[in-house]
Amino acid sequence: MKTDNSFLFCFDISFEQKLNCYIPTAYIINKVAEISYLDKKASPDVLKSFGVVLDDLDAVTKKVLTICEDLRPEKVFKKFSKNCKAAKTIDDLLKDSKLEFGIRQFTKTNLDQFYSLVKRENFPLSMNLDREKDFRTSRVTTDHSFLEAQLHFDKHENGITYTLALFDNDTVFYPSDAKIEILLDEPSWLVIDRKLYHLLHINSKKITPFLTKKSFEIPSKLVADYFEKFIKDMAKKVSVMGTGFEIVTRQVITSCAVQVVHDFFKNNYKFQLLFDYNGYVFESTKAKKTHSAIDLTNLDSIKLIQYKRSESENNYVEKLGQLGLSKSDDGLFWLSPKDEKKDSYVTIQWLIENQETLKSFGFSVDHLKIDSKKIDTQKAVIQFANELNNDWFDIKMKVVCDAFEFNFSEIISNIKDRNRLFLLPNGNYFLIPIEWMTVYASIAKVAKIKNGNLFIPKSNFAVLEGIPELSEAVNLQTNIDYQPSSLVKATLRPYQIEGVKWLLEHYNNGLGACLADDMGLGKTLQTLASLVAVQEQLEFSKTQDVQLDLFGNEIPIAKEYLKALVVLPSSLVFNWYNEARKFTPHFRRVQYVGNERKLLARKLEKYDLIFTSYAVVSRDISVLEKYNFRYLILDESQYIKNKNSKIFKAISQLKASHKISLSGTPIENSLDDLWSQMQFINPNILGSYPFFAENYKIPIEKKQDESSLLELKNIISPFILRRTKEQVLKDLPELSEQVFYCEMEPEQAKLYEEEKSKARNALLKADGSLVDKISIINTLMRLRQLSNHPKMIDDKSEMDSGKYIAVTQYLETLVQSNQKTIVFSSFVSNLNFYKCWCQQNKVDFCELTGETALKERELQVNRFQENDKTLLFFISLKAGGVGLNITKASYVVFLDPWWNPFAEKQGIGRAHRIGQLNKVNVIRFIAKNTVEEKIISLQERKKLLSDALLDENFIGAEIEDHLDFILE
Repeated sequence: MKTDNSFLFCFDISFEQKLNCYIPTAYIINKVAEISYLDKKASPDVLKSFGVVLDDLDAVTKKVLTICEDLRPEKVFKKFSKNCKAAKTIDDLLKDSKLEFGIRQFTKTNLDQFYSLVKRENFPLSMNLDREKDFRTSRVTTDHSFLEAQLHFDKHENGITYTLALFDNDTVFYPSDAKIEILLDEPSWLVIDRKLYHLLHINSKKITPFLTKKSFEIPSKLVADYFEKFIKDMAKKVSVMGTGFEIVTRQVITSCAVQVVHDFFKNNYKFQLLFDYNGYVFESTKAKKTHSAIDLTNLDSIKLIQYKRSESENNYVEKLGQLGLSKSDDGLFWLSPKDEKKDSYVTIQWLIENQETLKSFGFSVDHLKIDSKKIDTQKAVIQFANELNNDWFDIKMKVVCDAFEFNFSEIISNIKDRNRLFLLPNGNYFLIPIEWMTVYASIAKVAKIKNGNLFIPKSNFAVLEGIPELSEAVNLQTNIDYQPSSLVKATLRPYQIEGVKWLLEHYNNGLGACLADDMGLGKTLQTLASLVAVQEQLEFSKTQDVQLDLFGNEIPIAKEYLKALVVLPSSLVFNWYNEARKFTPHFRRVQYVGNERKLLARKLEKYDLIFTSYAVVSRDISVLEKYNFRYLILDESQYIKNKNSKIFKAISQLKASHKISLSGTPIENSLDDLWSQMQFINPNILGSYPFFAENYKIPIEKKQDESSLLELKNIISPFILRRTKEQVLKDLPELSEQVFYCEMEPEQAKLYEEEKSKARNALLKADGSLVDKISIINTLMRLRQLSNHPKMIDDKSEMDSGKYIAVTQYLETLVQSNQKTIVFSSFVSNLNFYKCWCQQNKVDFCELTGETALKERELQVNRFQENDKTLLFFISLKAGGVGLNITKASYVVFLDPWWNPFAEKQGIGRAHRIGQLNKVNVIRFIAKNTVEEKIISLQERKKLLSDALLDENFIGAEIEDHLDFILE
């Protein structure tokens, strides 16, 4: 018995007139050495006062308490009165023969369980507790072995004396000599002299005549009739002793059968052996050595047959040991406990699989039953026939053996419900092999059933690959022969070539793909290179009009436009457009953003690349959903992670033959993100969201179910390519640089244009003469500050900053990827905005400005270098000169371009120096259509400032000469 140390459950059985049987009542007391009185019933309020939470109790105790509650007369009435609404009392229900039968069966079943559990766990039990609730005077002991009946016939010249005795192991007594209360007739439960017994084999009503009389006389002339009517049936079930009869001895085993036994509490199946001695069967688990019976075949010559167990039973037990079976403490046979925990039917499946060997050893397994269900023991195999039709695998599977044949689709529901027993047309049951439950579990979840066949979406091909008979049907193109095209104006690194091959493999097979490489590994370039390869698969035409790239080379013109819609965060639209112009200049491309997009709405099919934002897609879905794009590409695809968002719903309405999602963080918060990503690239690959939640999200996130996690990984792994920087380190350049162009927010852009106009008027006079350099410095400084954040020129401004939004989004991704990053700015006030962002988002950071003390400077560097949780290091221009060694950073972010490229090189050198084990990525954030972009343009196109060693507050001739260009 398992209870808490502080309290104890006790039970009393008392006769209930309404139900005409004894029913139990539960009591609770403080745990004591000796129980005296039971004064508190275990009602919900009382349990609460004891601090007992029902769900915290062990399973057995909960079960016993539940039975007590269910057998209360009012509860029984409530349960069965649903079928007889006119009934007012239990007596009314008992007038209906069907309800009466149902109530009797219900009470019998529950009482049998109650007595079995009380006996097994030795719960304190009393009977007919008196008004004083004195447990000591009404206690019933429970720790007794089973009780059996024994018939004794004494044949004499006048007839037969007929006696019934009961025996408990070696103790034999007569019912008339004891005080007996019959608790239950069948199964038979008795209280004898305040002891609880389970009477085996017979209905307890059979002993009723012997409660007051020890024996009965059967006259000779009535012997045949009496035996036929009253004795014959019972004599088959109990032991018989006799005198005056011919005695026949049987002690040779004629057969040994296997009988399945269910352990209710451990929920597994074992088996015992049944030894047949030509008329009586001994159970291997019972200690009973002999049995006597009356042979009533000829009632004029009744014989007494004595069955005696033989030592040869041990030969059968030894054979089972040789076959690898174990014998448990209760005498049952099974495989190892470790196997039973994995599968409760493992022993039965072993019996079926090894039946031929068992038969050769003399065992019979022809009549296996599981919970009274006859099991068909013939081995079955699966016959396969399958093919790929369009986007579906059409799979024909049949379960076949000599005795039966049926479509595999009929057991799909069993596999889903983990129900191993399948009902056959002949009334027997087929035990579905545990291997089928595992191997075909994924198929069962995703398959559609039609006309007995299974239909599986092509995108779910991964569920077939582990099955040799089905994997042949997959037949997807996997070996892509790819050579980088001359139309791609970049040198692809080995891992990038593999990425392009992977994307083309999915394109050729009509499957979506998610490229989830780390930031800085060139997802944009890999995607553009893939699009070039796709375009090259289209037919090209020779036209009179020759198209030239930026380098003057002829470009073949495709008959069809590529029609690839690339959806991005607003801040990335221009960057992608710029990258496409740089790497794939032959593509006809357009930015579908801003007010001019209305003019483009009817021309989108005449472009290779159409760049737009998530916000525009959400607003213009009525326009965009009319097109059939060849490709739909999402960058930073975590934007669609919320399945209920307008963006996700709008993206789902777009029509495209092929899809790619790009994201360094495909799963940000939960598996919901993954479902959204996969739903985009391959709709329904993970089923509906409720299906996904039930089969994967809840088992994995709530129950840590490893099998569900492995199954999910198997389904999605072919569609997600994830490479970290560490994995491709040898393929990366020591230093890679990228310019990130940001759009200003509308109000910010308007204010900038106003300030720029004032600057032009003030600095560029009609006569061409210039104002003093101090005015130039101050004016350009103001425009630079405004490009970064309006608050830099007006701390009370409520305007948003486009660059701030873009930078914080980028930093968020870096932080989620645990990338250590240095953030440089010319302005300490600019760094302060991002420090506040870190504080709001609980991101640990270091800082270094001109105000940082020398000793603190060293502490800040050491903390960044040594603390893995400190990911961001904010450094101002003047503080980040020589002497810093920050080799743990793999990203360097410049918030604003410096006039002095040499100073930038110094900043990069803080991270990219001897001792750096990581590849360093340099990202410059530039506000588009500002002086920042003009300076970058000057540096790139004219290289005027490439060798300058200029002070930040010094304006050289180069800038003066190009002031008109800077302010245009």
